[in-house]
Amino acid sequence: MNTLAPNVDAAPAVGTPEWRLLIATARLELDDHWAAEFRQVLGHKLDWETVITQSLIHGTAGLLLRHLAAAPDYIEIPAEVMERLRAIHLRLTASGMQMLAQFHLFAWDLGEAGVPTIVLKGAALAERLYGDVGLRPMSDIDLIIREADWPEICKVLKKFNYSSVEQELGPLPPKLTKYDIQTHVQFVSPANTCLEFQFDLFTLGIGMFDMPGVWRRSREAGTANPGVRFLSPEDELLHLLVHANRHGCTRLKWLVDIAESLRQNGVINWDLLEDIARREKVTVIVHQTLMHVERLLGVKLVDAAILERFAPARYQGLAWNLLWPRQQLDEFRGRTEDGVCYYCYRPASGWNLLNFALMGRVRDKMIYQARWIVPSLDWMAQTFDQPKSLRLLRYYPMRLRERNRKKLPVEFEK
Repeated sequence: MNTLAPNVDAAPAVGTPEWRLLIATARLELDDHWAAEFRQVLGHKLDWETVITQSLIHGTAGLLLRHLAAAPDYIEIPAEVMERLRAIHLRLTASGMQMLAQFHLFAWDLGEAGVPTIVLKGAALAERLYGDVGLRPMSDIDLIIREADWPEICKVLKKFNYSSVEQELGPLPPKLTKYDIQTHVQFVSPANTCLEFQFDLFTLGIGMFDMPGVWRRSREAGTANPGVRFLSPEDELLHLLVHANRHGCTRLKWLVDIAESLRQNGVINWDLLEDIARREKVTVIVHQTLMHVERLLGVKLVDAAILERFAPARYQGLAWNLLWPRQQLDEFRGRTEDGVCYYCYRPASGWNLLNFALMGRVRDKMIYQARWIVPSLDWMAQTFDQPKSLRLLRYYPMRLRERNRKKLPVEFEK
């Protein structure tokens, strides 16, 4: 009988039975191929501690339980394994339901004030795609909001006693350029529910060209509160792809989100998705991330002819392979943010050169860079709460001191 081995926290090597079990159960339904793989892997001697620990890290513990509970009777699974997984599933379900309940109270007040929100990731997918909050764990509620609505949102946050260690309930920081974005604004309730606000769909260090289009294409979530919205299927898929890539595809649950979104969403308007992806310069991410998900999870998600429409140029493919070698992706050690995100505060960074190759928009980024180096007096005065009459050079010592105190902007700390 397989038993639990204590103190195992290292990720399983690619191709080991533990790794194969994680991959096989990273889906809602097992087709014939994956059902056979699942039964075969369970015939090996498994390090169950590693399997459980890694399923928690990857956010697939609920899916693992779902498939183990449906395993044929002749396959013996340790009772302790099932007990631990059931306890984990119950805890994840309770935590998810509490977060969603607190969010809906918050969103109801916003709706009464005429303020819409777009729900992202786990909060949008757990019930709609998975049908079970415990199958799609979440650590926070991710929301897109409009900058113009921030004052009203602050009022509701204050009403429910949300607090933050990084952001005050006051005006948003001034913007260097129109593509400057404030992201990962986090507030936590007394019950430890975290709401994370963003104003841009992708949060790649520079704002989207057409964020108003994302709002126009969004749709009502179908809840009692008409202010709660979901992304359009095309924007949702793009967001899932960009988010997974931005974080190096290091967690299986993000890849399962992509696969299940394509499997269940019905018809995707690929012409619209291609138009958005080309305008926002994320076609490389679409192509390469979809190929990685298909290969790792062993599923066919998109027709080859459609996928080819997003194929990168040769130099982009080389840059991609340099940043995300296949071995590292398979081991869930993909590089996060570097190359995909633009760092205006690192003008000499080699990552920015790779970002130019992969993501384009060089002119916008150079303007942004110039404004970062020589900002306007208005920006300096608002940022450091000083009289605008001070000369520009008087601000630089203050700015250097601030950068030394806080090495990275909030949006890149997560």
